[in-house]
Amino acid sequence: MPIRIGLKTQYDRMLYNLNRLTKDLAEVQTQIASGKKFAKPSQAPVELVRSLDYRKSLAEIDRYRTSIREGKAFLRTMEGAFQGLEDLTMRAKQLAIQARNDTLSPDNRKAIAREVEKLLQEALALANTRHGNRYVFAGNRPSGYPDGKAPFELKKESLPDGSIREYVVYEGGEEDLIFNYSPDGKIVIGRNGNQALMASELFDTLIGLKKSLEANNYSSSEKEIEELGIHVDRLDKVLTHLVNERAALGARLDHLNLKDNLYQEIKDIIQENLSNTEDTDILEATTRLKTKETAYQAALAATAKVMQLSLVNYLS
Repeated sequence: MPIRIGLKTQYDRMLYNLNRLTKDLAEVQTQIASGKKFAKPSQAPVELVRSLDYRKSLAEIDRYRTSIREGKAFLRTMEGAFQGLEDLTMRAKQLAIQARNDTLSPDNRKAIAREVEKLLQEALALANTRHGNRYVFAGNRPSGYPDGKAPFELKKESLPDGSIREYVVYEGGEEDLIFNYSPDGKIVIGRNGNQALMASELFDTLIGLKKSLEANNYSSSEKEIEELGIHVDRLDKVLTHLVNERAALGARLDHLNLKDNLYQEIKDIIQENLSNTEDTDILEATTRLKTKETAYQAALAATAKVMQLSLVNYLS
């Protein structure tokens, strides 16, 4: 016995199909307008989980790269300080060689001694270079100093014979400052002042050079020339130490640059995967939209024909 379908059932089914097509059209239009494949978790739960994982990875990479940029900025500040120290060391060597000329007048030697004094003050200022509020040559104690205090300080001490003893003391951290740029990535960025500068004998050499010039040939010109020659040799050793320190710093800077570039490559790959997961394929979506519109128009036409039918059409 054939099953009879009433008009109400037909109307309900037609309305259901029209509503479904309307919903499908709206979803495709939203995908095209927003550029995203899904707007709600229920639309694509698997893709949503994958998308969240990608976004978490991108956030972690951004944190790592921010840390690396800070580390590179710190190292560049230190590199600039080393460059300044090398320049003043070379200038001190030039002055020492110039002063070895025994034809210089006492006034000339005093003028050179005053310039060496300025170089000493400049060396102290460079040794106390800060990046932000952190001293770059203070090792694992880059901050936290009382007002008016710094890791490197010039001390003056009166001796029994009436002379003044000058020396530089270092009161910073004894260990290097270790920098974490990722969970398993560590690198030295802040060198402790003892190894970075005090071991070079930069300050002792500049103070000794100044004292020899201030002696002004009072005892023996030959002795002074000999002392100045010793200071020239010491300044060569100072310069070698500073150059080696800066070379090691450059290697650490290259390492951070390499890591930064690697993270950028990884980020590009993850962003591409995220785009493939989230972003709408406009060409494919436009094709689906056209198909849905055609189906919707056909459904409307079929519904219009059915809706015209009633019992009156069969009465004669």
